[in-house]
Amino acid sequence: MKNTIHLKHNWDIILFGIIEILIGGITLTAVLLSLIESKSTKPLNILLFVLFTASTSLGIGIGIIKRNLVCCRLLLYFSSIIVLSKFLIFAKIISINGALETTIPSPVKNITSIIYHGIILLYFTRRNIKAKFRE
Repeated sequence: MKNTIHLKHNWDIILFGIIEILIGGITLTAVLLSLIESKSTKPLNILLFVLFTASTSLGIGIGIIKRNLVCCRLLLYFSSIIVLSKFLIFAKIISINGALETTIPSPVKNITSIIYHGIILLYFTRRNIKAKFRE
């Protein structure tokens, strides 16, 4: 009975891990396929940045599912940086290089990103959730 309750309370963490794995995995696959097919139009520095962030997201997602405390902290750190950067973009204090843009309209992508990463920050800073990463 205890294991059932424990598993029930872990589906939320697993869901966030799967989302991070999907974000990283899909991005990594798309970039690698564009390289293999010689269709990548991104400059090398942008390409390396996208590969690094996709790999990081993939690794963090796996770590979240495994309840790795370092991955939880990295997820919180990167989420806070992303939320801050999106607010700075909306305030027109910073701008993103056009080569980093995707086919999704920037305002939609930025608002979705703020909501998702805001939820991550609220969720993973709760005491009972943080305790699951100390086991």
